Amino acid sequence: MLMFSLLKWRLFLPLLTLCYLLPAKAQDWYPPTALTQQVIPTPADFLGYPLGFWHLRHGQINGYLQQLANLSPRVTLEQTGLSHQARRQLTAVITSEVNQQRLPDILAERAKIKQGKSITGPLIIWLAYSIHGDEASGAHAATALSYYLSASNEPWVKSLLQQAVILITPTQNPDGLDRFANWVNNHRGTVPSADPASREHLQGWPRGRFNHYLADLNRDWLFLIHPESRGRVALFHRWQPHYVGDFHEMGRHSSYFFQPGVPSRTHPLTPPHNQQLTDKLANFHREALDNRHQPYFSRQAFDDFFYGKGSTYPDINGAIGVLFEQASARGQQQESRHGLVTLAEGINNQFATSLSSLRGAIALKDELIAYQQQFFRHKQAEAGRRINGFLLSAPHDPARRDSFAQLLRQHQIQFYYLNQPREEAGYQFTPTDSLFIPTNQPQQALLQAMFDKRQTFTDATFYDISSFDLQAAYGLQKTPQLRLKTSQLSQTPLSSNKPEVSSRAATEVDSDQALPVVYLFDWRNSHAPVLLEQLLQVGLTVNFTTQPLSLRGETQSTNDPSSQHWPAGSLIVALKQSGMSLFQAQQQILQLAQQHQLIATPGFSFASLTGLDLGSRDIVPVRPVTPLLLAGKGIHSSSAGQLWHFLDKQLGIATPLLEPSRLNNLDLRRYSHLLLADGHYPALTDKAADNIRRFLHRGGTVIAQQRALRWLSRHNLLQQPLISQSTFQALFATDNLTFVDQATLAAKRAIGGVILNLDTDPSHPLNFGLTAPIPTVMKNRQIGFTPAKQPFITSANYADPLVSSGYLADEYQQQLTGSPAMLVERHGKGQIVALADNLLFRNTWRGSEKIIANALYFIPTAMR
Repeated sequence: MLMFSLLKWRLFLPLLTLCYLLPAKAQDWYPPTALTQQVIPTPADFLGYPLGFWHLRHGQINGYLQQLANLSPRVTLEQTGLSHQARRQLTAVITSEVNQQRLPDILAERAKIKQGKSITGPLIIWLAYSIHGDEASGAHAATALSYYLSASNEPWVKSLLQQAVILITPTQNPDGLDRFANWVNNHRGTVPSADPASREHLQGWPRGRFNHYLADLNRDWLFLIHPESRGRVALFHRWQPHYVGDFHEMGRHSSYFFQPGVPSRTHPLTPPHNQQLTDKLANFHREALDNRHQPYFSRQAFDDFFYGKGSTYPDINGAIGVLFEQASARGQQQESRHGLVTLAEGINNQFATSLSSLRGAIALKDELIAYQQQFFRHKQAEAGRRINGFLLSAPHDPARRDSFAQLLRQHQIQFYYLNQPREEAGYQFTPTDSLFIPTNQPQQALLQAMFDKRQTFTDATFYDISSFDLQAAYGLQKTPQLRLKTSQLSQTPLSSNKPEVSSRAATEVDSDQALPVVYLFDWRNSHAPVLLEQLLQVGLTVNFTTQPLSLRGETQSTNDPSSQHWPAGSLIVALKQSGMSLFQAQQQILQLAQQHQLIATPGFSFASLTGLDLGSRDIVPVRPVTPLLLAGKGIHSSSAGQLWHFLDKQLGIATPLLEPSRLNNLDLRRYSHLLLADGHYPALTDKAADNIRRFLHRGGTVIAQQRALRWLSRHNLLQQPLISQSTFQALFATDNLTFVDQATLAAKRAIGGVILNLDTDPSHPLNFGLTAPIPTVMKNRQIGFTPAKQPFITSANYADPLVSSGYLADEYQQQLTGSPAMLVERHGKGQIVALADNLLFRNTWRGSEKIIANALYFIPTAMR
């Protein structure tokens, strides 16, 4: 290794490993000796070793950013919340000292951009890295860049900082980054191994790509399920950047990619000028990488379609988003078809395109500012006594309405509450479950994208899902555009969903007034499952009705407006509880109802007006849920993570995660449910199948989805035949196709993500509580059932018409329409809940997540 002076160590080691010198030209991207602020420590000074020798952990990066903020007047920090594992998410705000002093004024100006006004102020550039935790070159390059901008006195850097505010977010996935860093550091040697078979390059399950709940955070910008995403989007709208660089890694056999992507696969709602500016910026990346003799490509492989990603969300919000992809070493170095891929080279390439992003954005400053102002110029809030817009409703489910309202707030989409009921398009809209959204507003482009239902495409190839219609995901009723008086609308909900403590206070147990004999809860409310879980955990017995019923009101008449009509699935909690006084039971029920914002409706008699009496044998008890979720190699990480998130974060159920190989010998008698997410399950043997068979015959419930069904079928656990993969492949004629037709055929065969309509049986316990006008699912796997021959097992079929939105080849539509999508098979005292699709897709499918709750709480006793 060459010997450097102490000064040269300070300058160059942040971009070195101990084993490899910088590639040629890399020194061009670092400040010359004479133009460096010596008081600012390099990353190597801070770490005690060259940047890249060990993979950085999130805490080290945060510590270094804090050091820069303490020592440099150019740097302040913004915190955008905590990850699931409580790691702070920091963004460095780097600009001139003068701009730092006036940041509040700059932010106040930025807040006006959505009003369509021409504003003055600096260019806002946001560079964000490593949203996938095992794509580590970006986080390292961001650390080097933070030093560069803090320390350099080069004239061009000083000019840059006078004209721009630069936001640098080194790690957008703190939990995943640390998982990856620990894996790689634990498995590397002093002499790096480039062998692809080395454990260093083959992460254990789950990979560092994902966050704590195994979510791909680069698919969550639109849905905002996770705190990391909510913090990022809040930062975006706080600063409203002109340019966003989104830095990733791809497979080791590639080179380097930057947008524009495939032109024919850009979302039609993205303005053409956006792509023109993206291509102008690309010229700066081309020059930078040409100077480094680094191969690259554009306009291929990656698209600009799904607005839930870091490079596309900016495009529908008035900014220019650019994706960068570096070939990944997934460690220190790894062999590839094109030679050795190293972390050091990846850091240098990401550093180079970070600087080219800054140079390009400044060179195009006037154009970027003009583009953003034009984007919002004609998108202003509507004034007057009447407003154009549309109504949305989550029928009988204020909690789901409020969840969607919160999503709109986070995206800064304007909306109102109704202050009086009305009927539109054959639906009832009430103040408790409805919203009105103006169509003429600053965020109308994003709003249009969120409800886009297109089914035809110029190019039917998709890097991600082909539809992301949130009306379908949330199971909402929606009207065509209409015009409402402002007097019919309110900024705040006029009718609260929070229940009163009780119409008869708990302290009145010993009074002369009659006590309720039961309390009832509406299962259609999205908060009902977590309330049910809490009631069970405090030891209360909870029943549910398997058929509709109505209770008397103040009179005996069914036409009495005070009479209560309760659909199947409604929860019934008697005041008479074993081991509790009436007072204690009532107090527990009402306190939990208030905590979870559900109305506890008292019933004063077990007799009903219509339907079942409350003492009927068809009023069925709910058994406590003790689930077991398989999670390990061969299982789709995000699919398992979505089940885990639903059980743990939403329902509050302790959920053990089991390595699949342990199922071969594990005693399953302590568990009520076995959950099988999408996957191949290579570790499960015939012995595991026998164990599951015994579990079912003793009364256990298996909930299995997507490719897990194929494993159950192969081991003769699932009786209903699946459509074979060969049948799916045979749907597509290949006669007379030329070599160049391969891509078109592959696009037709792919099911990347399409929203399908379901035809459900409302009397089936698996469908209790569903309120969507037409329930939908996201389909992204070649899984389906042959027509059911067994009676009464199907709870939902694929509807006709089948496609709600997105792309699905006609051949698939003909095969699937009318076939089962969900069914429940009895096996001894137990049952298998078989789901062809992921009903919790990315934990945003709020319209169908109730089906999973039904499988947990209702199926074990309703199917007896």
